[in-house]
Amino acid sequence: MDAATAEKKPAPYGTIGLCVSTVVAIAIAVVLMAATAGSAYLAIVILHGQAAAKASAAAILAALEANNEFGVAPLGLGTFFYAAALIAIVLVALWRGGKHWRDLIAWRPPLWPVRDKVLWILAAVGLVYGLVSSAALGYFYPKSNTWLLIPRDPVAAGLLLVMAAIMAPVAEETYFRGWIFTSLRQSWGRWPAIVVSALLFGLAHYESTHLYALAVFPLGLVLAGLRERTGSAGTSMLFHAANNLIAFLSASMAGS
Repeated sequence: MDAATAEKKPAPYGTIGLCVSTVVAIAIAVVLMAATAGSAYLAIVILHGQAAAKASAAAILAALEANNEFGVAPLGLGTFFYAAALIAIVLVALWRGGKHWRDLIAWRPPLWPVRDKVLWILAAVGLVYGLVSSAALGYFYPKSNTWLLIPRDPVAAGLLLVMAAIMAPVAEETYFRGWIFTSLRQSWGRWPAIVVSALLFGLAHYESTHLYALAVFPLGLVLAGLRERTGSAGTSMLFHAANNLIAFLSASMAGS
């Protein structure tokens, strides 16, 4: 690659630019969700009348107020949020990177060199940790068993599976091991990028007891290690999806 070509390839944002661009991406996601919800409401008004639109909105609000996060409406909104968040960060990457936008979020094909022992060890440690931490939380804090419940409604169960095994891994890895890690790696180096991205990943899973965030942090380290080892967020997406799928299947068997 000659110097002229290298100059055209944009570098990731520095620390301040990373913070600002991440907030901008979240704001874009909120706007996308609001615009889509407004368009859907307007479409129902046109097709079925204002009363039907108000009834639909009231039903969704009632489901949310009931605090049933495993209902169809909350899971549908959760899946929708991940989709909007993913679109938003891709738009920001396109703005910054142009034709090189994939480099800024490490959107490369998943890499898994069969002979890379470190990669296999990382994956094995991560999967074992996921199972052990879930069992430990369930034993010492039984309420944690309600953090992942498989709905009896097949539509809700399907939405949960899509959200857990597809949308969450793709969107979260694009943000944490793609956009954030890439910028931190460029500005701060390997280990700060691994640790800080894992901390932010844990904080994103914060709940009132702090336990879930603490349990997620080591998984964030594993995911960042996979990203660092292969240079691809696609690799961490695959691991994240596998880990969530195992958790989904375990919860399904426990609830049956």
